[in-house]
Amino acid sequence: MIGIQKQILLLSDFHFKEFANYLLEVNAELPYKLITTIRQAKTPHESDELCRLTYGDSEEKTKKKFLQLTHHTFKLSVFLSRNYPNYLKHNLQQIEILLSKGEKEEANILADSLSDIAEKIEDFNTLIELYKFLAQQCFITESREAHKLHQKIDEFISLEQIKNSIYLHMREKLFYKSKEGVSKTQAVKNIAFYNQYINHQCQSISILARYGKYHELSFLSHPDFFKPETLKEIDVLERDFLNNAYVIFHFLDDLYYKILGLRLQLDVSNNDTNQMLQEIKKMNEISSFLKYWKSYINIPEIFSFSVQVSYYMNTYGYTFRDDYHQFLPSDVSVNMNLLRQRIEKELTKEIYKDSKYIIKLINLKNYYAVILLTGDTSDRIKSTKILEDMLITYQQIPFQKYLDGIFITLIIGYFSLKDYNKVVATYKRYKKITTEQIVVKENDICIDVFYYTTQYITTQRKQYLEKLKLTYERARDFNHVCLLIKELRDYFVLPVNF
Repeated sequence: MIGIQKQILLLSDFHFKEFANYLLEVNAELPYKLITTIRQAKTPHESDELCRLTYGDSEEKTKKKFLQLTHHTFKLSVFLSRNYPNYLKHNLQQIEILLSKGEKEEANILADSLSDIAEKIEDFNTLIELYKFLAQQCFITESREAHKLHQKIDEFISLEQIKNSIYLHMREKLFYKSKEGVSKTQAVKNIAFYNQYINHQCQSISILARYGKYHELSFLSHPDFFKPETLKEIDVLERDFLNNAYVIFHFLDDLYYKILGLRLQLDVSNNDTNQMLQEIKKMNEISSFLKYWKSYINIPEIFSFSVQVSYYMNTYGYTFRDDYHQFLPSDVSVNMNLLRQRIEKELTKEIYKDSKYIIKLINLKNYYAVILLTGDTSDRIKSTKILEDMLITYQQIPFQKYLDGIFITLIIGYFSLKDYNKVVATYKRYKKITTEQIVVKENDICIDVFYYTTQYITTQRKQYLEKLKLTYERARDFNHVCLLIKELRDYFVLPVNF
């Protein structure tokens, strides 16, 4: 049997149905036809017969297409590897059942197929248990192969141990309060640890080690992370992951998302807007692929929300303009509306009723309030109400590090509604609550910008123009803030030069 036949016949009814439904969802018609043909056969087809049943003939040119199809379909089993990494394990029980019925030959045929596919997807845990059976069977039948099989068990245990040790190194950073908590000596040791596995023959170990290395460099804001060659290396890492996506990693580890996250960090640092949006699109697409996010806060999606909201507001956040929606590019308007719908859908999830997710809910509501600012007047009123309600409802919750983000959204909302009295009152409230506890400097600067602009519009006092000019100097490191100040000056015809 060819590999894809073995894999499909090893699936339980549940896993086969899940895989088949996935292929239909992604319009993979030929892979779907192939796996259903394999599954429905009473006895396994020969390769040429499968080719004929799939394409209508088994000529030489058609065979090449068929071979490509089998490889492509096997790669699509990434759906199973990511969502059900233990999808082969029920076959271990089936082997036990067959042996209990005296069907040794059938059990060994099953074991042969299981060994082949488990090795291809690097399911070391299944291989360990399978080879325990094979080794014991050799011992019982007095075969000299028993010793070699026990050596294989040692090999698989070692590979699984390496994989776990990589995870262990990555998780250690959860205990660091900051990157300053890592000494230079420790950082060198950590990088050296990953380096010893980056060229490993097992793809799951090599990919995991390379991700761990770049994750470490990123966490430390190490200069090596921002070198041009790092971008190329991460591109190669992404390519290798996609080419071997069917290999097994730990359950609930959304590794592709994390690789894209590293790429996104570099795009942001390089101010590569087009590439950044491409990464966001990928992240949105792959997060919906994973079923287990129904049971947890969807971290990839929330992260993509934050990046998109930040990008749209930094680039198209001039919601104070009366002609804002004429000023906004149509494709951006469509994307903003889609983002709004996705956030609204996320907010309906029952999981946010759990008190331990309050901080994440506060964050999500703030993202929603921000994107509402790009809507009409009723949306902006809704945005400010959401934020005001949050500040009252959650006033006993320690979320100081998000306050500047909430207040800048609130002030932009009131400013866009031309409710200048509320802008002034909110500014004073912000200064009183935060008392020098500023987390994001650019948010603090923007809050000052809208306040000084408001005060000049309502009082015409030149002192606020001078303060606005000084604020522009403070904003030199934040290009989008400087652009905002110039936009406010030009739109409201403020008599000030920068």
